[in-house]
Amino acid sequence: MKRIAVWALMAALMAGLVLSAGCAKKAVPGPGETLSAEEQAKLKAEEERRLREARLREQQARQGETSLRELFANQDVHFNYDSYDLSTEAKQILNDKANYMQSHPGLTVIIEGNCDERGSNSYNMALGEKRALACQAYLEAMGIEANRMETVSYGEEKPLVMGVTEEAYAANRRVHFVIK
Repeated sequence: MKRIAVWALMAALMAGLVLSAGCAKKAVPGPGETLSAEEQAKLKAEEERRLREARLREQQARQGETSLRELFANQDVHFNYDSYDLSTEAKQILNDKANYMQSHPGLTVIIEGNCDERGSNSYNMALGEKRALACQAYLEAMGIEANRMETVSYGEEKPLVMGVTEEAYAANRRVHFVIK
């Protein structure tokens, strides 16, 4: 019986030693001590991985900013025929533009008013100006300073789509934003 108890005690002690040895952590080198080549390689690899991840996050942020900037510049506000009234959709686009401009306080823009080819040249120049001014007034009401925006009318002179279809006319009745 004593032998069994001794063997059980020895087995328990051995198991404890094996478990504690398996869980032991490497000691951090003290002053004057150096890391092994393997430990140095692991540290270097970990630092390189962190740098790659940081560069990737930075690149993704830049790409995201580029995408937002392109969306700002490429999303036009469209108008109904012979109108400079802002639709619900136009106001949403302008809200997005106001948010972008508020988060980029140094940004200035040119607001370009455009028309389709119907109507006289002088009438379309005036209508294009009214469309650009309507967008500027809305952005000012959203808190964007007037000195960050300038307006210009191109009337029918810069069509986006060539043609004499209703789709071409609708595409050309717009205000376009150019980042300065």
